[in-house]
Amino acid sequence: MIVGGFPIEIAKVPYQVSLQIDGSHLCGGSIISSKWILTAAHCTKLGYTDRFSVRIGSTKHAGGGQVLKVVKVVFHPRYSGNDPAIYDLSLVELEHELQFNSSIKKIKLARGEPKAGSMGLVSGWGDTHSPWESNAILRATHVPIVTRDDCSKAYGARIPESMICAGFLWQGGKDSCQNDSGGPLVIDGQLVGVVSWGEGCALAGYPGVYSNVAAVLDWINETINV
Repeated sequence: MIVGGFPIEIAKVPYQVSLQIDGSHLCGGSIISSKWILTAAHCTKLGYTDRFSVRIGSTKHAGGGQVLKVVKVVFHPRYSGNDPAIYDLSLVELEHELQFNSSIKKIKLARGEPKAGSMGLVSGWGDTHSPWESNAILRATHVPIVTRDDCSKAYGARIPESMICAGFLWQGGKDSCQNDSGGPLVIDGQLVGVVSWGEGCALAGYPGVYSNVAAVLDWINETINV
């Protein structure tokens, strides 16, 4: 999953889930209520709910915990397959309500955008870019929030308010990567970002780009409270 990270037990990040397709890990996600998971829209764009499931409460994506079927996928209304980076968010409804415990908990949603320099924790089961670090178990790393201006300069394109960026801008080495998409970026116990896209993984000069949770809070609340 994570490049430049460390192993972490699910009890330390009990909101983390593995979104799976045909029983294999595809993306990350976060528990935001007893029946809803927040993930990246590009992870669920196939729309085959009968092929999706979610493993919760396990440090391993291939075993342990519980596996629940997905009954509904709701895309952000401004998401488009023509530009999959814009509003790259979807909500996944589970077949039945979760019973919370030390390894299964919902995460609070950030109401405001994090300040530049704030350290966030990103976790997942994606590519590690290392033959010595297995992605069979959950991994995590700490990355600082980068200003939108600096992120826009790095990518040579405007980063809109629907996105936030995090990473060691001129150093690289720590980042989310393939199959971490949809996973959580957390600061002070609140979900601030959803892994979305970036140039490569952990490359100097290119921070990771995340969907901005605070920017879509109304949509999330309206959808899960229907």
